[in-house]
Amino acid sequence: MNSTESHLRMARDELIAAMDASTADITGIRPPDEDRVADMADLLARLADVRGRPAMYASIGSGRGRGALVELADGSVKWDMITGIGVNGFGHGDLELAGVAATAAVQDIVMQGNLHCNIEAIKFAETLRAAARRGGADMAHCYPACSGGRVNEIALKVCMQARNGAPRVIAFEKNFIGRTVALSHIGDSPGHREGIPKAIQTDYLPYWDPADPDGSSADALAALTAIIAEHPNRHACFVMELVQGEGGFTAAPREFFAPLLELARSHDIPVWFDEIQTFGRTDRMFRFEGLDLGGYADIVTVGKMTQGCGALWRDAFNPRLGLLSGTFLGSTAAMAVGTSVIDRLTSGDWYGPDGHNARLFAAFAARCEAMVAAHGDCFPEVVGPRGVLRPWGGTGGMMRLTPFGGQKDAIVELVHRFFKGGVLSFFCGHGPFHIRFLPPIGVLTLEQFDEVMDIVEAAIIAHGKES
Repeated sequence: MNSTESHLRMARDELIAAMDASTADITGIRPPDEDRVADMADLLARLADVRGRPAMYASIGSGRGRGALVELADGSVKWDMITGIGVNGFGHGDLELAGVAATAAVQDIVMQGNLHCNIEAIKFAETLRAAARRGGADMAHCYPACSGGRVNEIALKVCMQARNGAPRVIAFEKNFIGRTVALSHIGDSPGHREGIPKAIQTDYLPYWDPADPDGSSADALAALTAIIAEHPNRHACFVMELVQGEGGFTAAPREFFAPLLELARSHDIPVWFDEIQTFGRTDRMFRFEGLDLGGYADIVTVGKMTQGCGALWRDAFNPRLGLLSGTFLGSTAAMAVGTSVIDRLTSGDWYGPDGHNARLFAAFAARCEAMVAAHGDCFPEVVGPRGVLRPWGGTGGMMRLTPFGGQKDAIVELVHRFFKGGVLSFFCGHGPFHIRFLPPIGVLTLEQFDEVMDIVEAAIIAHGKES
């Protein structure tokens, strides 16, 4: 190590030590500081003005956090159970990742691009590709980009070129894939494309429904058969979330997907797994790995927990020169941190039936069962399109809870109650609606999660008494 590297390492270590000391007071939730409430109000007004719409609730960070706890601009501290919709899987103020970011921050460029990149972009893509291969997907190449929407656009273009400009896409009902012009016409949320001219022709299949597993599976296969027959050789791809995110955190089993994938493969329709929300959070690093579906993967997209994002594909799908480019692949720090995240997930005790993710979900399920048993009036039947659903679900670090029958007004009100009580959460679904948790699986302990669920349960009981 030369003297410059030694000085940089010493400076980084001092910075991280100071960061550690500066957040030592963040040990649990706390209410707002009266002297800082006005600061938060000012920030919220500025945000609404510059963005053209208000924040959902007063969640603007102070820049300080520790593990699963985040300090907001008003001085309050809350449990972060949504992590920026799944991005901050190792919580707040992680010293190891901060050290990686600090080292990357003193490189010569902030943003790396298609024309000029440093080693961080190469390592990130290589590490992500290696992880996908270990999961059973024959991925030959990985193209980094700044966002999930960007890598999904890349995947769509790769599929279309491979299929000679086929104009149609097959997707599941209630899916979400992004908010670009093209992606908003693949996702099954009409509000996301209101006033936007139609850019993509999408054919939808019913997704697996736990209220009617056999019937929904048969209907999906019949629908796919009919779609292919009606539009032969016209589909660029079959894209799917193996656990639906915005659609309600429904985790379908392998036996639902396998016949559909076999049928698509028999008609040379590329299979694209969107793992942007599932990556790192289920019983394996990739959900396709846990379901033993990697052999069907032609395209895989990854993001959120990886900080940078990536589109991966088999060698047969490598596009011709000119199709892909872009000023930004991602920031130097994001790709360095992303590589470190993947390495940590590879080496830790996260996966398998007894891994951390499974233990965390088991704790969630046990609390939910106890809540339903003790407070049945807060958990009336959740009626979905095909029948009655269990009032909780998901898998691993993707958790949903459905009190009060999944009525939207009640769910939204509860999210705000949780926030006031010290828990950040969100909602999902299209009716019924659900409370959604994407906790910081990399740092959240079972003991801390029990405290979170105490707050959740108290808020549900209070709402039930008042409604």
